[in-house]
Amino acid sequence: MDHRISPRAVRVVAASVVSALSLVLGGCGTGGDSANGSGGSDSIDVVTRWDAGNTARAAQDQVFKDFTKATGVKVNSTDGLETIDDQVENAVAAGKSPDVVIVNLYDKTLGWLDAGVTVPVDGYLKDWGLAGRMKPAALDEWRVGGKSGGKLQGLPFSGFSWPVWYNTDLLKQAGVDKVPTTTDELIDTSKKLRAKHIQPLTVGGNDWTGQKLFYQIAESYTDAPTMEKVMQSGGYCANPSVMKGIGLFTQLRDAGVFTDNAAGLNADAMYAAYYSGKAAMMSAGSWAYTDAKKSGTGVEKHTALGGLPLPAGSVYQQPTALQGFTGVGFMITKRGASKDRIDNVRKFITSFYKDPTVGSFVKDASILPPTTGDFSKYATDPLLSQSLTLDGKVDYAVVPDVWIGSASDPIIQVLTGAYGKSSAAKICAGLDKATKG
Repeated sequence: MDHRISPRAVRVVAASVVSALSLVLGGCGTGGDSANGSGGSDSIDVVTRWDAGNTARAAQDQVFKDFTKATGVKVNSTDGLETIDDQVENAVAAGKSPDVVIVNLYDKTLGWLDAGVTVPVDGYLKDWGLAGRMKPAALDEWRVGGKSGGKLQGLPFSGFSWPVWYNTDLLKQAGVDKVPTTTDELIDTSKKLRAKHIQPLTVGGNDWTGQKLFYQIAESYTDAPTMEKVMQSGGYCANPSVMKGIGLFTQLRDAGVFTDNAAGLNADAMYAAYYSGKAAMMSAGSWAYTDAKKSGTGVEKHTALGGLPLPAGSVYQQPTALQGFTGVGFMITKRGASKDRIDNVRKFITSFYKDPTVGSFVKDASILPPTTGDFSKYATDPLLSQSLTLDGKVDYAVVPDVWIGSASDPIIQVLTGAYGKSSAAKICAGLDKATKG
């Protein structure tokens, strides 16, 4: 078994699928078993991460509408909850399986193939004419083990960039005339901002946003293969370069780089602080570009996107950002793969990969397409246009999601303390415990 999560984590996922009994999805029918469900050949049942508040919702709904018009097949769509993994697992166990899940490759979804929730899609990739259109790097991120040769767990669709945002107006108010590129400059910038009663780098220390920023800092001195191994298997305390990175995190924290009470903040609070001009910096993904404009504050007009400043001796040559394709993709359940349903699933999923459709998601939700082709004409959002120029200006650090697997939630609990007053020794011990479980 070659998963990026431990055998223990896979057993936990499998057990939850077998034991879950209660949740019935409104859009997935009212009876039947997981092989047959309630819908016939004139319908397809979908659980989607793109809920009513998501910037991709309008583009998705248009695909649903066009698909039904072209095929006569009705789309029974259910919004995915914040705990979409549990939601789907419970539905499968209760005999209410959807056909397709539009979801992130993250946490429990990494174990769905082994748990029997979903099926590998390698054959579909070729048979459906998508193999030649997909970027190999995007496919590899969705393969078991994150490497070429592993089984393909789903079809990637929504890639992301994840730079650091700098409010240049606020920097100028503090007497800072350029974006910091070293950690010494970052500390100095933060002191100048605080002197003007402006919060420096806002972050949700109580959720996934703080987790990603922590890892981006902690891996400053560690090469990618070593960091991936530590994220997957533990050994934080035993690795000198990782410990040096954790020490850097505590140094930045204690120097006042992070916003006040970061340990008590979440993603919503982080976005609100930056959009409203109360904080001068944040690390946020491309899905937030559209929301920045919608905030009505005009913050997107004086935001410079860049990388996270580097310490002396870093393994990276340029400030770091995150980038990947483990955002939203399509996973097919056993029910969806059944003989009487797979053709509708094929028509449904392939309809998303038409160039104009991909372009609509680029325009509305600022996704990075996993397909080949030039989609720059759709990048009408000013922040998205800016982010497309980052290649060559930043180095890309390891995104932790698929490596830490189902240890994600326990790790967030450890890192909430890290954004408080935890020492480097306590942080590494907590991470080792959370990882090895």
